[in-house]
Amino acid sequence: MTARSSDSSLSSVQLQNHLKAMRRTVSAFGGMVVALAVTTFFLPRLGNELVSPTGATLIGAASALWIGFSANRDAKARMDRIRRAFAVHGELDRLLRDHHRAYLAVLLRLLVVAGCGIVVAVWGAGAGLGLTFFILAGILMAMSWPTEHKTRLLIRRAEALRPEERSTPNVQRPTSKSAPKD
Repeated sequence: MTARSSDSSLSSVQLQNHLKAMRRTVSAFGGMVVALAVTTFFLPRLGNELVSPTGATLIGAASALWIGFSANRDAKARMDRIRRAFAVHGELDRLLRDHHRAYLAVLLRLLVVAGCGIVVAVWGAGAGLGLTFFILAGILMAMSWPTEHKTRLLIRRAEALRPEERSTPNVQRPTSKSAPKD
């Protein structure tokens, strides 16, 4: 790979393998969310001496919202770091691996949002309201579905941070005061 790679240096096989791995990951997490959602309807409602069901529901909702909104901010920060790192190393494979890791972190946070649904189902207002947290996590996961367009956009934005390669070496040009001698 040259010092200044391009989006065209991404082979079709690399792109498809990256997208398949990312899609398998989100599908597995989506399956976990569905399994957890179904499981909550079979979990017993438990009493809590520390917090009322309304309090547990509010705590679960506040936690889910905070985690959900901070996941987006965290993902943007991670992607900025990944792009800046690519500007230094220029390795496309490493960029794609780092992208997958950042995506995994986002999916883990969204799984925690679904976990707040368990808290609401067991200690809060019940499984019916807890289901909204699973739906929210599922929608956010669906919105983050990996596409070829998003991946190519990431690569273009990362490459834009790379310094331009100079075609000629930095040579000192003589000035009018110091003309070269024959």
